[in-house]
Amino acid sequence: MRSFLITGVSRGLGEALFEQLAADPEHRVVGVGRTFTDHQRALAAAEPDRISLYEVDFSTTEPALARPMKAATGATERAHLVLNAGMVEPVGAIGTLRPADLADSVTVNLTAPMIAADAFVRALPAGTPASVLFISSGAATRPIEGWAAYCAAKAGGEMFFRVLAEERPDLYVANINPGRMDTGMQGVLRRSEFPTKQSYVDAHERGQLARARDVAARIISEHVTDE
Repeated sequence: MRSFLITGVSRGLGEALFEQLAADPEHRVVGVGRTFTDHQRALAAAEPDRISLYEVDFSTTEPALARPMKAATGATERAHLVLNAGMVEPVGAIGTLRPADLADSVTVNLTAPMIAADAFVRALPAGTPASVLFISSGAATRPIEGWAAYCAAKAGGEMFFRVLAEERPDLYVANINPGRMDTGMQGVLRRSEFPTKQSYVDAHERGQLARARDVAARIISEHVTDE
């Protein structure tokens, strides 16, 4: 049986990944986040040996990860860590941002994934095959006006996982750009003010945003089925 620890599973891409991976009876799925859907709670209640949920607030730099890491790395054919939790806020020009909002962005988008990955690698039993998937963004590799915090945090995350790949060539490590999806994050952008906002509004109105379930299926096909 393969195991999967997924962060940020209550909506969007994380929810889609959770649902599709949990549908396979040969998968043990550990969901980590601040909230969970009713369906996820029902699955965990019905199959507690295979589906488990752990409430962790990723706005803190010390998430309580010992128990979920143990659940995800013990007695498994292959352990997978999927770092999906993230936030695009704050959106705004440098010089207009609140220090607390900048700190929250770095904590959720950069510090928490680094802590989670460090805990995962430490918890891995010797010789256990494992994968670490960081859900990144195109913002990691190009500057987008108004997105300074998100761009910087995602760029930092990608470098952290590039270093992990160098240090641990025995692990499968991937930075994944999921592209534009029809999720709550896109809604935040459409309600925000920044120079390229209209392109996000237009993409939504023209139906050009990918469905989260389709992106999840592609990620599973490319990075889980064929590690």
